[in-house]
Amino acid sequence: MSELSPPAIEATPPPLSEAEVRSEISSLTDGERTKLIKIARHYGKGRIGFEEPDELVHEAICRVLAGKREWPRDLEKLGFLAGVIKSIAGDRKRALRRDLKRTVPLNEEMEKVGDKGAEARGIQAMLDVKRVITLFDDDPIAQKLVMGMVDGARGEELEQASGLSPTEYESKRKKIRRRIEKLKT
Repeated sequence: MSELSPPAIEATPPPLSEAEVRSEISSLTDGERTKLIKIARHYGKGRIGFEEPDELVHEAICRVLAGKREWPRDLEKLGFLAGVIKSIAGDRKRALRRDLKRTVPLNEEMEKVGDKGAEARGIQAMLDVKRVITLFDDDPIAQKLVMGMVDGARGEELEQASGLSPTEYESKRKKIRRRIEKLKT
């Protein structure tokens, strides 16, 4: 090979066919499914919209079977599916952060922007926050938690401020999440 010759490029093998993907999915053992649920539990921390880890596993498998994710021929079953689970969880977390930024007015950021639309966006964000808070007019403790979240409180700080047991606190958080999700639809 001369110095001017282009380097040899190895051909990438084609992804698994639909039949091969179905075969791989149907051959998952109970042990492999358990490992996937553990992986989903790890990446699904932080309330990303799935009630149980197995829902995240199911979503990953559905996306693969629907052809939304190509399965590279050189990746083994658990590694590939773990990557899909991680990707879905990451997408959900980013979307939740983006949604939160849209609903919480950030006065410092509004000052930095300094354009005419900043004031309108701030007003809209404040209206969105008020709308979310009024969702919990029937539950003062949940309303207090939401206001704490808007003010930037997180985790243990919120739990301690609520005066609830850990179980009661988690129950309130689920209630809050479900009502907010209904608001989006």
